[in-house]
Formats: sequence, C-alpha cells, structure tokens
Amino acid sequence: MTGSISRRTLFGGAGAAVLAAALSACTGGGQTAQQSAGGGSGALQWWDQFRPLTKLFQDDLFAPFMQAHAGVKIERRQMEGPDLGQALQVGRRSNQMPDVHSLAGLGGISPAALVSEEWFQPIGKLADLAGSPVGEMLYDGIHRFNDELYCVPTFSGRWHDAVPWFNTALIKEAGIDPEEEPATWDKLRELARRATKGDVFGMVVPLKDTEYLKPLVRRLAMSAGSPGDVDWKTGEYNFDSDEYINAIEFLVALQKDKVVHPASASMGPRDARARWAAGQAAIYLWGAWFIGGLKVDEPEAVERGVGTWRIPCPETTRNFVYNPPQPGSFWVSKLSKQAKTAAELMLQMTSKEFQTKLASAMDQPPALAAEVIDQAEVHPTYKKVVENFQTDVRLHPVPEVGTPGVWQVLAEMRDIHPDFGDIAQSVLTGSSTDIGGQLRRYNDQISAERERAIKVVREEKGVEVDQKAWVFANWDPTKDYDQQAYAER
Repeated sequence: MTGSISRRTLFGGAGAAVLAAALSACTGGGQTAQQSAGGGSGALQWWDQFRPLTKLFQDDLFAPFMQAHAGVKIERRQMEGPDLGQALQVGRRSNQMPDVHSLAGLGGISPAALVSEEWFQPIGKLADLAGSPVGEMLYDGIHRFNDELYCVPTFSGRWHDAVPWFNTALIKEAGIDPEEEPATWDKLRELARRATKGDVFGMVVPLKDTEYLKPLVRRLAMSAGSPGDVDWKTGEYNFDSDEYINAIEFLVALQKDKVVHPASASMGPRDARARWAAGQAAIYLWGAWFIGGLKVDEPEAVERGVGTWRIPCPETTRNFVYNPPQPGSFWVSKLSKQAKTAAELMLQMTSKEFQTKLASAMDQPPALAAEVIDQAEVHPTYKKVVENFQTDVRLHPVPEVGTPGVWQVLAEMRDIHPDFGDIAQSVLTGSSTDIGGQLRRYNDQISAERERAIKVVREEKGVEVDQKAWVFANWDPTKDYDQQAYAER
C-alpha cells in the first residue's frame, strides 16, 4: 500500500470488512487485523517508521523497561511511512489502533486536528514530561492543547532533508577532493558532471515520490533565500516565488546535464539509496538518517566510504534553511488502556542517556542533539551533519501556536492537485515545461482554498481566525522564532 492520505480521506468513512482486510495487508506478517492491533494479547502495541532505530528500541528501551516492570509486554511494528499512514487510517476506522504510534504517512495533517477528532489522549499527568530535559521545547498548539500535554519531541527541529551525501570512492575517482565542498548550485552541477562516467552518474533523484520532491524543492528554495511555503511578513503563500521556480529549474538543469541516474523516475527514496550504495550514483540529497539507513541495510557502502557536504546555495552568500519546532514523534491512542505505561516510556526517551543512544542510531537528530553528539558513537559524517544543522537551520513561526483556530482552517482545507511536488515531478519527467505558470496557478488555488476554509470556520463554527494568523511581523530570518517571540508578537 502506497501513497499519501488526504484530509478528506483521513476523516472519511469506509466499510469495516474492507478496513480489516486492508489493515492485514498493510501490516503484513500473516496476522489478522485484530491480532495486529493487539486485540487479545494485552501487549502495548507500538507502530512507527523508524527502521534504523529497530535495535535501539528493542535493546535499549523496550527490553530494559519490560525487565523493570513485571507483566508489561511491548510489541513494535515498523512500516514504511505510506504503509503506516494507511494502516493507521484503517485501524482508526475499525477501532483497532495501536497504543502508541507516529504520524508518518498521514499527509501532514495538523496534530491539533487529530487531537480535536479524539485520536489521542493526554499524558502530561501520567509522567513528569514537563520537567524532563525537553521541557523547555514544549509549545502550545504543537505539544500542548487546551492546557493538556499530549506529546514531547523525541527529535530535534534543527534538521533538513537535502544534505548532499557522496560516495567517497567515486568522488575521488573523478579527481574531486572530498573536502572540495560545493558552496553553490553551479559548483554542485560541475562536480556532478565530473563524477558522471560510463555507468556511474553524478546524482540520483527519486522522482517517483512527490513526498520526496516537495521537501527537496522547499529546501532548495530556502537555500535561495525563501522563507518557505509562507512569507511570514505578509502571510501570503510563496509557491510562485522566484526561489521556488529557480529550485525546480536547478533540478531541470541537472537533468539537462545528463548527470541524473536515468532510472530515477521509477525510484522511491529507498530505491535511490540502494542504487547509490551499489555505486551507480555519486551524490544523493537526503536527510541525516541516510547514514543510519546505510548502516542497517547497506553497511558495505559505509565501509567503502561516504562523505557529506553542506547544502549549497545559488550564490556564495549562505541562506538559512527553516523548520518548525519538532512536534511529538509518538502519540497515545484515545482507545489505549496502557497510557501510563506509554507515558513512562516516552519519559525514558527524554533522558540524556537515551538521547545519546538515539544519536548513535544516526536517524533524525535527537532533541538534545547539540548536547549529546560529542558523547554518542556516531560516524564522523553524522556528527558533521548535526553540527552543520546548528548553523544552517533556524526555527520558523507556526501559525497554530500563535492562533489556535488555525488548525481548524487547515483541517477544513481541501487538497489541491497538482501541488508543487506534482508540478516538479511533471516537469522533471518531461510531462510539462511551464514551471512558473503552474506554480502561479497552484499558489492562486491554495490561497483561494485557504480563504474559503477561513470563511467556513468563521461563519459555520464561530472560530475567530483570519489571514493575519499567518503574519509574524516580528520574524527575524536570522534567528529562531522562539517562545519569547510568540509572546512579543
């Protein structure tokens, strides 16, 4: 089962028999839907997509916890993100949800919307999470709703998913010094051309997956000076900006250079990583978890040599990449009867000891990455990436934090297609050429859809919200938009 889930699909309905069959198909392993959701076992069911964390969760979180708590049993199921989203959708409709799960594959649905739909239950009174090492990272509208704490950040918000990872051997064979960091887009193009020889290509870009292309285009646009999807000074959508157009045109230029692996159109991110690990491409833009995934699935590629550079910018002047504060990674189902156990597990995950081990797994950087990275046993490239994030990434505003009614607008908004990921895919696969025109149409459509949604929640639900909720006049592009900034807005 693949593909993302729309807001409408997520909150829609489906037949129970179909749902049960689909859940069994999604989770695999031969279990029935009831067994997969822990219907009769009494074990705490935990679902997530973090494959590189499998050994860590089992050996350093679940096993010690079960040993210290007689009678507690924890069963974890790891799935690909899209499969997990589908399984959660099915489990929700058939009252067979796991006790704890991540939100992967749910199409970017606002957690506040899911809280309002009673997907989860609060855990703040079940364990001292507010007093934990991540207590200062908790935000209303992200972790806390109606004065109730529902989750804590396991990972850091200081990250991005367009890190240039390179095969050291292929780079050296091309006569490139691995320390010759490409500061600009043109320099990266040059290195990719030099690395393209015979059956080896300079880059691999998994064009099959629009959920990969969207953040890639967004990060490249940010490296060109964009604040992201929204201009925080005006509250207007920003998809038709020069930075977004230039980001897609840069990817097109790579294809015109014939440095992109020709099978990219049929690849998802994992497929592309496997091709990279097999020595078919020299450079791959992805997140910090790239090295952790290699250690699990393609360790021989790590032994041959892997390196990393900072994200390049169009010019030598560096621009920041922006992210929101990291939301909760794991949530406790409303139906769970083991919420206290789940809350205590999450408290364990906030300790510096566990956070250090989490860093050692080399997935997304942990919440306390800056504090624990020097003590963690990590590959040098992972440490370098985490350190680069500290200087390259800033936290941007979140409208839901400043104005609680925003989540209702987001939940009401209908998906617009083609979105900018679809547009990038169509251009890069040769289906269309009008980048600017398509982005302008999308920007106009999503702007109109937001206006419609605002009108609906104001008139039909009595919610006080308008477009000003997306305006943060005191936003400083060089600084984190922190708790004080919200207070001074």
